[in-house]
Amino acid sequence: MVDDDPNVGPLISAVLKKYDYTVVTLYDGDEVLRYLAGNKPDLILLDLRMPGLDGYSLCKSIRVNPDTRDIPIIILSGVSETDAKVNTIELGADDFVTKPFDVRELRARINRIIMRKSADTALNPLTHLPGSPAIEEYIQKRIAADTPFAFAYIDADNFKAYNDVYGYAKGDVVIQHIASIISETAKKRAGGDYFLGHVGGDDFVLVTGPETIEETGGEAAREFDRTITGFYTPEDRERGFIVTLDRKNKTRTFPIMSLTIAVVIPKALRHYGELVKTAAELKRYAKDLSGRKGSICVRDRRI
Repeated sequence: MVDDDPNVGPLISAVLKKYDYTVVTLYDGDEVLRYLAGNKPDLILLDLRMPGLDGYSLCKSIRVNPDTRDIPIIILSGVSETDAKVNTIELGADDFVTKPFDVRELRARINRIIMRKSADTALNPLTHLPGSPAIEEYIQKRIAADTPFAFAYIDADNFKAYNDVYGYAKGDVVIQHIASIISETAKKRAGGDYFLGHVGGDDFVLVTGPETIEETGGEAAREFDRTITGFYTPEDRERGFIVTLDRKNKTRTFPIMSLTIAVVIPKALRHYGELVKTAAELKRYAKDLSGRKGSICVRDRRI
C-alpha cells in the first residue's frame, strides 16, 4: 500500500489483515523502489499524488524494471478524471479505484487480480518467469522495433539423470537456482536491459543488449559451476558423477550438472523460429565439444 496520507495506509491494512493479507504500508515512491529492490509483493495499491516520485512515475518505473514488471498494480486515487485513468492504464496499471471507495469492492478487485495472476498460463508455474508465448512476443517486438539485441538459449546438462537419482522435488530446487543465478547476473551486468524467460524444464532464454550478453553468460556459467555441487551428496561430489539408467535402460555414469549457453546476436534474422533454430544448432555443437569440462558459454559468429 503506497499513499502519503498517514490515515489511508493503516485503514486499508487493518481491513485487509482480517482476510489474511499481509500488508506493507509505504509513504513515497523512493521508499517503494528501495523496498522492491529486495522484495516482490503479490500486488501494489498505489496513490497518484505523492511528493517527490509521484504515482505515474512510480508505475512507469515498476513496469520497465525486469524484476517488477509483472507485479499487478491497482491505482487507488482521489483523482477521478478520465485522463488520469487512461494515462495510468497506458503506463501498465491493472485497475483504477477512485477514492472514496467501498472496502468490499476493493477487496473483490484485489482477489480477482491475484487469482488471475495465479492462473496466468503465460508464466511458468515453478519459476514465475514468462513462458514460451511471452518469450516469442517479446522477441518479435524487439525485431519489429529494429533494436539490436542478443539472444541466449540456456540448457542444463545431465539434468534428467539428476532428477532420476534425487527426485523431482530436488530437481525443481535446481531449476529455481538456475533462474536465480541468471536473473541476478543479468541484473548486475545488463542493468535494466534484459529479459529472462523459462521455456520449460531446464531450458531458459535470456535477452540482453549485444554488448553485455557474453560477460553475463560467462559469469552465470562460472557461478553455476561454483554452486551446483552443493546440490549433491558428499559421496557424489567426491567422485564427480552419479550412476543411473540412461534412456536405453542401461547403467551409465553422468557428470555433475553444467550449463550450456548458446549465444546468438542476430543481424539478418527476421523471425523468432529462425532465431531458436540457430541457437539450438549452436547448443548441440557446444554440448558435443570434446574435452569439455563444466559449463560453457559460446557465441555463434556466423551471423
